[in-house]
Amino acid sequence: MADEADSQDLVDEVVESFSRARPDIDPDTLRTLCRIIVAGRLLEDRAAALLKPSGMIYTDFDILGMLRRTGPPHELTPNDLIRMVMISSGAVTAALGRLEKQGYVARRVSDEDRRVRIVSLTDEGKRVIDEAFTVRMDDAAEAFSGFSEDDHKAIDRLLRDVASRLGQS
Repeated sequence: MADEADSQDLVDEVVESFSRARPDIDPDTLRTLCRIIVAGRLLEDRAAALLKPSGMIYTDFDILGMLRRTGPPHELTPNDLIRMVMISSGAVTAALGRLEKQGYVARRVSDEDRRVRIVSLTDEGKRVIDEAFTVRMDDAAEAFSGFSEDDHKAIDRLLRDVASRLGQS
């Protein structure tokens, strides 16, 4: 069995060096922060690699996914998408331009309020996001395959609490 020093990773090294350089910093908080950031980046990198063959980037995936989850007629406003995907209005506008050019979304003026734009998922967009979502979830299932149902619930509860404390519900 390898000793603990042999099993250290980059996060452990970062925390140890910060603890020496800044003993006033709580190492447990730093370790948790680093682990969440590293896990998030690794999951996004895996998703980006899976999406690359389709020509889609992660933002496109998120936008199409948010439209898909709404159910027919799969429509949202750009402001809804900004809130759900948590990116800037400029990034949403750029993504919608790409997605519209690819034939995955259509944009129109709202019938109820001419100032409001509506974004809808096209049939081709629905096909593409369904395919991409299946691939993404298969990869996530593989990444989390070693966790029990109780582990999943504990991780969910802890991350929900973190998001709640940060003001995200």
